[in-house]
Amino acid sequence: MSKTYLNGSTSFKTTVDATGKYLSFETNSPSFTVYVKGTHAFDIYDYTGTPGHPNYPSDTGLHAPLASGGKHHGKQHGKPHGKEGKQEKEGKQGKQGKISHYLVCGQPAPEVPPGSCEASGSLSAYVNGTNVTAYIPKGAWSSSATGIDVVNVEGSSITNTQIPTGTDVINSIATNSVTGQSVATANNNHVYVLKGTGLDPSVSPNPLTDSGVGTISFSGGSATSTGVAMDAVHNKALIGLSIGGVAGFQFLDLATNTFEPPFATQNPGGQISEDPLVDPIRNLLLSPSEDNNYEIVNVANSTSPQFFEHHVTIVGELDSAAEDCSTGIILAPAEFSSPSQVEIADISTAVFTPGSPGNWTAPEQVQTLTGSVLSAGASAASVAQGTHTGVITGEFGGDTLTAIALPTTSGAGATPAISNWVTCATGGGFSMGLDPHTLIAYKSPNGGHAIALMVNAGATQMVAVDLTAMLDGTTVPATGNVCTGSGTLPATVASFFALP
Repeated sequence: MSKTYLNGSTSFKTTVDATGKYLSFETNSPSFTVYVKGTHAFDIYDYTGTPGHPNYPSDTGLHAPLASGGKHHGKQHGKPHGKEGKQEKEGKQGKQGKISHYLVCGQPAPEVPPGSCEASGSLSAYVNGTNVTAYIPKGAWSSSATGIDVVNVEGSSITNTQIPTGTDVINSIATNSVTGQSVATANNNHVYVLKGTGLDPSVSPNPLTDSGVGTISFSGGSATSTGVAMDAVHNKALIGLSIGGVAGFQFLDLATNTFEPPFATQNPGGQISEDPLVDPIRNLLLSPSEDNNYEIVNVANSTSPQFFEHHVTIVGELDSAAEDCSTGIILAPAEFSSPSQVEIADISTAVFTPGSPGNWTAPEQVQTLTGSVLSAGASAASVAQGTHTGVITGEFGGDTLTAIALPTTSGAGATPAISNWVTCATGGGFSMGLDPHTLIAYKSPNGGHAIALMVNAGATQMVAVDLTAMLDGTTVPATGNVCTGSGTLPATVASFFALP
């Protein structure tokens, strides 16, 4: 008998075998204790996390005390309590009894602030209390439109407006939900810091100027500063940029409004991802690129980064990064694949081999999502942190998207897989925007559902899709992983917004 317990982003799955005597578990909790009771007593299994061993993802063979006064067992990282200096009760060997009850007490899985662990796509979602505000660039790498739209998505905390940016074409925005600041990159080397519905008056000059020189190119266009991702845990923004024509990265410290030294990629092909991402829990930079190299950079010391490369054999081109930071499950959709192909890996137990550069390995697969046919193939991806739910979309047209259910646990050595997915059209005359990708997902503060925001080319229309409802077959029936009937989402699942 199996049972899964969910609390926010934390999951604990238990299985009691057919004899009723032995319990196994899988979890993403970083530190916990399991109490297993028999007829008269209970055993204690202690999995206390430490900085050196913060997660014990699974174990088997947990049981109640022996029926006739056997040993009182306990474990810590697989070792009996006695080896950790804790007493064991000794007794003669007895018959193993059945489990009558069990109890788990532990810490929640880490959940990053909203806006973190999201790739550097075009728009951002600022979650503040029960309000959600979207920051939407009018421009793109291949566009000349200027300005930034600021609109209410949930609540009514602001008056919808547009922030002027002079002649600068803004391509990407990321928001720190802790401070309320947003960072926007222009196609040149200007970096804007926003607060509310305007420029942050505490930042001078505004815009700032990063170290970008020259341009770097992708299949969807070129720019000097190509995008920005947020690390709200460390109050930093990561910028992708050209370092004299060489692709690389630069951190902006938002506490001091100063830039750290830029550093070039060590991808053998010289490319960075269209949409890189920072995992602030593991201090990793994820950069799957169009040459199908998945670069992971350890940025625990961001001025002395360590590089690890990994080639992915896949149809199409890796186009963007996504991750569920609570589990360490990472994704990279392949542009031009149809049906969608997605690289999925579990880096919670990845092996990083040092070198110049090094390499990484982890349980992984390239998964084909039957029925997921998207414009230009699977291009953009985002995960609503705290929900284990994500989304994949196309680009440069089309109105279809694929909602995906991700693993709720990790670290047990199993190959991760998307367990459920459904593809639907939004309707409403919507057409997916340009590069960088016009997609973001977030956990709604009003009900906890996973929500995707998508914007069209020219940023005149935005659609919000309830991904949780999409994956609920009673709300959105699907056949062969595709919406049944017309294939279009019902009005209760997709909401449309006219942009300023």
